[in-house]
Order: sequence, then C-alpha cells, then structure tokens
Amino acid sequence: MPLKILSYGANGAQMAAGTQALIDAGHQVRAFTRSSNGAERWKAAGVDVITGDMADVETLRRASEGQDALFLHVPLITDPNDDRNAYGVNALKAAKDAGITRVVWNTGGPIMDPSSTTDPGAVLWRRLQEDGFSFLGLVPITYMENLLGPWTFEGLARGKLAYPTPASFKMQWGAAADFGRVADKALQGDLPNKVLRLGGPAALDGDDLARIMGEVLGRNLTYDVMTPAAFKSQLSVLAGAHVAGMIAGMYGGVQANPDQFQPGFLTDPSEIENRFNLKLTSFADWVSRHRNHFTQQG
Repeated sequence: MPLKILSYGANGAQMAAGTQALIDAGHQVRAFTRSSNGAERWKAAGVDVITGDMADVETLRRASEGQDALFLHVPLITDPNDDRNAYGVNALKAAKDAGITRVVWNTGGPIMDPSSTTDPGAVLWRRLQEDGFSFLGLVPITYMENLLGPWTFEGLARGKLAYPTPASFKMQWGAAADFGRVADKALQGDLPNKVLRLGGPAALDGDDLARIMGEVLGRNLTYDVMTPAAFKSQLSVLAGAHVAGMIAGMYGGVQANPDQFQPGFLTDPSEIENRFNLKLTSFADWVSRHRNHFTQQG
C-alpha cells in the first residue's frame, strides 16, 4: 500500500538513493532538505520539497502534517556547531505532534554506547522507545557510494581503484538504495522496534573490489591504498575540513589497527534479507548501474 513518507536529508549522499527507492516503490514522498540545491530534481519526480532547518520545530511540524511515516537520517559527523541531538529529537517531536507513529531511521553510523547522552544516535534510539514509536533503525556498515568520490575517478585514470583501507581489509559495502528498499518492506508490515546493521551481501577486500569493478567495466584494475591525508584532502572539498578530518582519522585507525576494526565492518546479511524478503545489492550490480559514471571519469 502506498504511503506518504517524509524523508529527511534527501539531497544527501546517504539518503538520496534510498529516497528514490521509496519513490520507485510507489510511495508519495515529501523531502525535507537543508539546502534548496537539488530541489528541482525532486520536484520533477513529483516530490514535495520543503527546505528548512532541523532546529526549527515549527517548520518540522508543517513538514510532518499529513504524513504516514518518517524516513529519518541525522548525520553522525557534522560541523561542531551543529546540535545533532536536537535535530533528531525535534524531528520526532514534530512527527508525534502530527500523529506519525512509524519511523525507519538511518543511524548514519554505529551507536557505540546506547546509554550515552551525547551520542545523537543513542539519544534518538531512546526517544523512539520512550515516545512509543514503531521503528526500525538501520546502521550502515559502509556505502558503495563512497566510491563515487574524486579519489576513485583519479585512480581509474591510472588503472587503480583507490581507497584508504588496507588491501586485505574486508568490508560489507552496502548500496544506499537498499536503505529505501528495506524501508519500503518494513513500513508495509510490523516494524521490529530494533536497530539492525545493514551492509552488502558479501565481505569484500580491496583486491576483491578492484577485480569485480574491472570485470564489470572490462578493464584491468588493481587496488591502491590511499593515505588518510590524501583522502582527507580530497574529501574536504566535498564535506568540509572538520568532517573530512574525522572520517580520515577513522581510516587512519583502520590502517594502524586493522584487526581491532575488522569486526565493525562485517555483519550477517541474512537477518535483513530473510526478515524483509529481499536480496541486497551486490557490488557487481551496483557498479553496472553506475557504469556511465566510471567510464566517463576513468
């Protein structure tokens, strides 16, 4: 049954493909965005776009009116001046006032301590339970979309697939669209009131990524381990120095202590696939869908 769904952060890299997946599934989506950039794209797809600040509860109430559910995202890493705790809480307050009871929430990253009062993910998780929402939290492992960055395009010109993780470090890369696909399935049934980890169907290391991408694109690619500093320099242009520094620092930790970090990048995909009766997107299928991007740049 088609639903009216308010999607937060639809212009962002982590939510755009998921929002499109909800549209493709037949839902009527309203997009709440911080910036008007990209609004025309969504309007052309029949999306009602509302631009505003998540600090403004009244604007969030207006956005929530008449909606059946939330597809919610509050970034894990933002500018240090952002009050991330308030953003998520405000979205839930507005939803409750509008009579919305169902939420699928992209946590943006791991929730290290559910009892924390400073981790916005922990705060939001407790608020969902305390306010009686029916919800599903989805913790991303890592996004295939990270490979759409300039570091990948520059490497392809040299026959390399570049990323700042060791060649033998395995990660379950997930497609951003799968968050919307899971949200569609979850909102059609009983939400489990749980937080589940969502990655890809297989654990792939750097050499696997280069081999699979090369096979799909018909090229001979090898994996290239970027330095965290080089990654930070390129990511800063897209995300700002603070966010880039935090992410590059995490990858620096992975390079220094891969065994310590390895478990955090692996999960059992069958829990998602069996519960929601879907197959997660393989890396080969994802590359094929983005073939034009890679062939134009590489």
